[in-house]
Amino acid sequence: MKTLYIDCTSGISGDMLLQGLTDIAGGSIDIPEIHDHHHDHDHSHGNGHDHDHHGRSYEDVKHIIDHAEEHGVSSGACGFARNIYGVIARAEASVHEMTLETVHFHEVGRDQAIQNALGIGMALDKMGFDPEPARSAGRILVSPIYDGQGFVDCAHGRIPVPVPAVKAMMAECGDHKGPGHGFDFRTAEDVDTEMVTPSGLAALMGIGAEPAEKGFALMGRITAETEAKGTRDTGRGGLRIYLIED
Repeated sequence: MKTLYIDCTSGISGDMLLQGLTDIAGGSIDIPEIHDHHHDHDHSHGNGHDHDHHGRSYEDVKHIIDHAEEHGVSSGACGFARNIYGVIARAEASVHEMTLETVHFHEVGRDQAIQNALGIGMALDKMGFDPEPARSAGRILVSPIYDGQGFVDCAHGRIPVPVPAVKAMMAECGDHKGPGHGFDFRTAEDVDTEMVTPSGLAALMGIGAEPAEKGFALMGRITAETEAKGTRDTGRGGLRIYLIED
């Protein structure tokens, strides 16, 4: 039985999680390029496939993930990516008072963000984890999750931390039937910037991570461990991940 323990004392982002899981899985992950030729909204784009103006719809993103499965990405990896974007879609729809059918993504809809979600799923699949708990090699546990305070600049301007999408996800974590139920959210009062990004928290929820029980200690045989640094300078360390085999 495997336990993947994710220590979010220094926050979490999608790229930090991808980097850490890739290290734990034993090396590089061959993430497919994004090919999007499916649009159910009325706009066109040039050869650069630049979606920054209109954003991608939730349906667009699901189609891209389905396309990845058609081109060799495992069903389990794609399942994780779909779950991650389900969390993002519900949060963005809540923040913008839209439906899942009308919500569009900007930063989290870019090629790199979708590739990150697929890569996270591929790394977990490589280690034997599965979106269906009954088929998974073990469990994924998460420490208390620390975010900063103050403000951060994004596509929507200067916004308070936690950012609105993260706050919407935190509210979903309060639902005893929802993903992320029981996550322990804390504030790092010495950090005046964002430590938890929407893609990072959505990934934790989407991969089925559970809060580690009170008093959890690293027991058993640690077969791999790593620390993944983010691009934002918070004055703290990085995301630490441990793979434990009982």
